[in-house]
Amino acid sequence: MISYAEALTLILREAHGFGTEKITLEKSFGRVLAEDVRADRDYPPFNRSAMDGFAVHAAGLSQGKEYPIVGTIFAGDKVAKKPYAAGTSVKIMTGAALPPGFDAVVRKEDAIAENGLVRFSTGALQRWHNVSVMGEDLKRGTALSLAGSVIDRSAVTTLASLGVTRPLVKKLPRVAILTTGDEIVPPGRKPQAQQIRNSNIFALRALLAAFGIEKVVAKHAADNEAALTAALRSVLGADIVLLTGGVSAGDADYVPGILTKLKVKEVFHKTAIKPGKPLWFGTRGKTLVFGIPGNPWSSQVVFKIYIEPYLCHAFGMEPPLRLSLPLAKERNKKDTLQHFFPVRVANRSGSASELEALSFNGSGDIRAGLGSDGLAVHPAHKKELKRGDIVEFIPW
Repeated sequence: MISYAEALTLILREAHGFGTEKITLEKSFGRVLAEDVRADRDYPPFNRSAMDGFAVHAAGLSQGKEYPIVGTIFAGDKVAKKPYAAGTSVKIMTGAALPPGFDAVVRKEDAIAENGLVRFSTGALQRWHNVSVMGEDLKRGTALSLAGSVIDRSAVTTLASLGVTRPLVKKLPRVAILTTGDEIVPPGRKPQAQQIRNSNIFALRALLAAFGIEKVVAKHAADNEAALTAALRSVLGADIVLLTGGVSAGDADYVPGILTKLKVKEVFHKTAIKPGKPLWFGTRGKTLVFGIPGNPWSSQVVFKIYIEPYLCHAFGMEPPLRLSLPLAKERNKKDTLQHFFPVRVANRSGSASELEALSFNGSGDIRAGLGSDGLAVHPAHKKELKRGDIVEFIPW
């Protein structure tokens, strides 16, 4: 049995990309960019008014003096080629291009316009007052380091603004989920007294969907060698196989032996964590196989602490966020395993955020994790955590 850190290192060592593809911007939300992009022109591409008001010459502005209004400019109007005469003003709308020669905007609230003239309640201004200056955001040719980032609302706004309509993204892996067990029935079927409904398939699909992985092969196999062998053989063409159940040490836990017969090389079996101790991990060519314990909470924790970091590494993304926060109440354990337990972030009046552990009845409890904000870590070498101890927090 190896430590959590050793197991994670071995898993990440097997990480590899799944290729790249160009897709439409409309279908890119949540995908991972595979390349940096460059500005095709200056941004803003012109000196742009940041206010509704009047374009003026900043240095020569005098409070109370009347200036003739020689034009009106709306957003989208063509930029004038010749400068307006000094001592004049132009009515301008937010987003419109400043005419040549003007270098500031007085907002309309600070102006009184009558009979074609305008006077201002302010004197001389700094140059570019209320103006977004050409190129202040990006200069033409500037590279944006976006490779490895998720296309979220901010990224898609930037890509659209730069005219990137078919971004190059990382291909998604082909994933197969194989649930096992004679006691497992579909959620829509009424279970017999000794049976339970299949929740793992939905938990794993939900966790995969956060990476945009929604096309998943999902199968279930009974606890007999022939059925398991056939089911496993049928999914080993996938990039990632997530199978739940059958990896412990019971008489019906056939999975490790079958995987060996199917030439899946065992990297490790069992890791010193709770829940998730029986985890089996192996490879066949570029196919990775995760044999996950069958209890619902175990499958969720194993995905979060092992499979999510693997996917981030394979996609070239930053590792998942981890924080450090104080524990709200003491916690004890009797073993030397590294515990991962559900917590929520609480804010006491007048104090900083702290982590409240949520009670549950072991890894088979279907409520485990319900209402939690993430996982907290109880290190292997510590039997006791005291109130106020700083612990590692892994947000969902």
